Amino acid sequence: MSVTIAIFIGLSLTIIFIFLYIFARDKDIDKKFKMLSASLENLNQEMYKLQKQQNDMKLNIESQISEQFDSILESFVLKIEETKRYSETEIAQLMDKIHKLESNMKTLSLPNLHNNTDIKKDDKEKIKELYEIGYSIEEIAKELGMTAGEVSFLLKF
Repeated sequence: MSVTIAIFIGLSLTIIFIFLYIFARDKDIDKKFKMLSASLENLNQEMYKLQKQQNDMKLNIESQISEQFDSILESFVLKIEETKRYSETEIAQLMDKIHKLESNMKTLSLPNLHNNTDIKKDDKEKIKELYEIGYSIEEIAKELGMTAGEVSFLLKF
């Protein structure tokens, strides 16, 4: 009986030792799983923070681009309006010049000397006036019903 008890005690101690060993290994593995879990949680938190920063940066960049685009667009609109005002001023000035030129042309236009009884000048004065305006001798002769030789003769004296 003593050998059986010794074998029983030996087997009991071996089983207890195996249980203790398994229990210690289980605690060690549990500890490693907890560390792994904590590391994963930290990584998830860091990823969340990075994603949040990325979204904030994206919104910030979009707002900066929008502000810059708005300012560029605003300055472009101001330039267009300024150009429009300048063009309108230039057009008005050109129209005034055209009207002045038209009125000057009306005053400088050749009067109809055959039908105009208001003109009381002699032929020599009429010829000088037309020649100074810029009419040629042939044009003056035709207008006054004279020959070109007569007109050139009267211009010389």
